[in-house]
Amino acid sequence: MVIHGYRIALFTLCLAGMPAHAEIHKCRQGGRVIYQSLPCPAGSVSLKSLEIPPQPSAFATEEARVRARNDITAAEALRARERKDAEARDRQAAAETKSLVKECGRLRRAIEREEARTKAKPGKQPKASEKKTRREYLERCEPH
Repeated sequence: MVIHGYRIALFTLCLAGMPAHAEIHKCRQGGRVIYQSLPCPAGSVSLKSLEIPPQPSAFATEEARVRARNDITAAEALRARERKDAEARDRQAAAETKSLVKECGRLRRAIEREEARTKAKPGKQPKASEKKTRREYLERCEPH
């Protein structure tokens, strides 16, 4: 009797160690939908069999974790690179704006000096270089 008990325990342990891989059958019987592990009984309609995939191995699970960590690291590096690039573009734009403001101030002062000379001597025609300065100011400094 004792030996028979060991056999049952050993058989139970073997079954417990097997992977949980089963096929699920979806059946319509009357107006009800039934899910069961056996094929649909006579008089019911088989709707769909669902195959439950086996659990991945420990190796596959760890491999997926490593891939996920690597993907996260790569995504963080990409975000950092994009942030640095955006900061560099912002600094460049600020420098260009500062340079343009400085250049526009220089052109405006040159135009004001010419206007003051022209007012001091009525009838004097502006020089070609003065017209060029005014045109350059309008092109670069006035909003379009």
